[in-house]
Amino acid sequence: MRDSSGPSSCEVVRDDARVEKALGDRYDEAMTCAELGAAVKAVTVGTAPGKHSLEQAQAMKDVLLAVAESVGEADGGLDAGLRLPLGQVLAGYRADLQENMGLTSSAYVRNGLPAGPAWEDGAGVHVSVDWKSALLPVVRAVSEDPRAYAVIRDALTLQGAEGLVATEPDSTGSELSAPAARSAWALGNLDGVAADVVRDLGKDRGREWRAAVLAELSAPGEGGKNAVPAFSDDAAGHLVARWRADVNDRGAEALENQGASMFGAWCDAVRVAGGDRAAARERVESGQKAARREALAHLD
Repeated sequence: MRDSSGPSSCEVVRDDARVEKALGDRYDEAMTCAELGAAVKAVTVGTAPGKHSLEQAQAMKDVLLAVAESVGEADGGLDAGLRLPLGQVLAGYRADLQENMGLTSSAYVRNGLPAGPAWEDGAGVHVSVDWKSALLPVVRAVSEDPRAYAVIRDALTLQGAEGLVATEPDSTGSELSAPAARSAWALGNLDGVAADVVRDLGKDRGREWRAAVLAELSAPGEGGKNAVPAFSDDAAGHLVARWRADVNDRGAEALENQGASMFGAWCDAVRVAGGDRAAARERVESGQKAARREALAHLD
């Protein structure tokens, strides 16, 4: 727990020179935690999820690095007022989030160094920070709020669904499992974060936290809880809706098996069967479990 006699994490973040630069004209040295969270969202979130300018992505990186350092200074604490806004910001960068949390590509590793800038290529604008030293501590601190954790998980669920939809149904071997495995590794890291939160909260509060997360993840979407669009009409939405219904039915078990479950739902929809499907599902399932163990071990 943070020593209440010292500065709050909001104050530490607010007073960081990188945050002052990122916020620009929105910066105020006397801004409250709520005002800080709103300002961060204003300078980092684009016009649509995943659509960012280079300036917005660089502001995102500068804020993440400052928050990661403040979490360390506050002994793992993050003021409640910053948790949900930061969770929403992270969710808006879901492609980058999966890359940083998943089986990271060389470009993300190279640009994840503190001095590495946000960059743009033919696929769009990207931003990267080191997973273990920066992003994991921020995601862990943000996840003290079950709503923030659910927002991040929802974002990675949609990102994983889109990756599955882009997979060629006639792929074999590692090409068949690669998109699902990348998603499952990121989800497994979130499993580790959840386990660490529950462990630190203790039995009763941990149970309450998990119940709140499950309620958020299984809440009705547009059209109602049981509305699952046809795969032919909305392929990614179909996979997401099927999984949310699975959460409603099976609870925490649905989170632990999410990668393999969504892969199986996609295989059903596009009629992938046989030994390649079974082998790919096993790789996806084992990857999610391995990522959970690794994240939890690093948080010890």
